[in-house]
Amino acid sequence: MIVTSKNGASVTDTIAEQLRNNINNCVYQYEHFITEAEISSQFQVSRTPAREALNTLCQEGLLVKIPRKGYTIKKLTLAELQQLCQYRSILECGAVEHAIRYGSDSELERISELANKKIDMDDSNFYNQYNDLNFEFHLSISRITKNAYLISALENVMNLLRRDLLIDGHLNLELALNTHIQIANALKKRDLEQARRITADQIDFVEKRLYLH
Repeated sequence: MIVTSKNGASVTDTIAEQLRNNINNCVYQYEHFITEAEISSQFQVSRTPAREALNTLCQEGLLVKIPRKGYTIKKLTLAELQQLCQYRSILECGAVEHAIRYGSDSELERISELANKKIDMDDSNFYNQYNDLNFEFHLSISRITKNAYLISALENVMNLLRRDLLIDGHLNLELALNTHIQIANALKKRDLEQARRITADQIDFVEKRLYLH
């Protein structure tokens, strides 16, 4: 893959985004060491943007640098999973409340469309499609707030959990997609109590399932 742009920062961002997707979609195993030489060769760039992209993902908490060996995917501890899920619940329940109180009918209809979007089960990339759709569904609710800090915080949490959520999706896909529809229906009815309860319960259920992986 050849990455081209007008400046080094753009090249770095492009590489980081592709690596982020590869990590979240389980292209790399936890025990795999990612090296600057490997990334430099893969994207046909010098080692500088490769190193900068890898360091960016270290700062985001997706990678850990191992001296003289390379970079490995950070495996979340049970305590980290618990804290991230609690933080996610606080952010999403707040976003749901704002969406119900202030979201337009067209914005809530967009959430419903995402919840009811079909995935091609015959596609070999089926679970990655689910992962992308799940990410977009939850982030779209937060975007209704138009609060850049909240959106950024939830996006970061979802990115840190995304690999684990994909693994969970392999086992609980139908339940996850059905919950999206329940949340969207509660939003359209502007039923705050129901929407908050379903959102909190879903994250709590996911948290407990992640403990078993």
